[in-house]
Amino acid sequence: MVVDRADFPSTSDRPALPADDLTFDVILLLTLAAATKGLFRDRAMKGLGISLLVLFALHVAALVAAVESFYAMQMGAWSTATYGPVARNVWSTASHFWRLAGCFAAPFVLWWAFIRPAGADVPKPDGARKSNPFGRKKKG
Repeated sequence: MVVDRADFPSTSDRPALPADDLTFDVILLLTLAAATKGLFRDRAMKGLGISLLVLFALHVAALVAAVESFYAMQMGAWSTATYGPVARNVWSTASHFWRLAGCFAAPFVLWWAFIRPAGADVPKPDGARKSNPFGRKKKG
């Protein structure tokens, strides 16, 4: 994605931001949804729609963070004059967090919150009993 501004000289290169993370999480969310039993039931389809809308909102927020991080960190003297040290760190951290963890964690959280089958908790097998963490038999 290319950042273009009217105050850039016409002969200068246009800075670009990576847009590939806009597809990673959508593919991951759709894969998780496709592997879900009962996806075509009303609850799961509504959950998929809600998840895609939330993911879209997260993409907008990630784009804002990436552009602000670019302005705060990579515009030389203009960056240091315009953004204070706290703002520079906040925007840079937000952008890096999304690229390193957020874009991969968001699909799992959205799938778990909205799409997974109700009651998908793993049931205990019959006859299962509580184990003693110390491996000793109880007296008495």
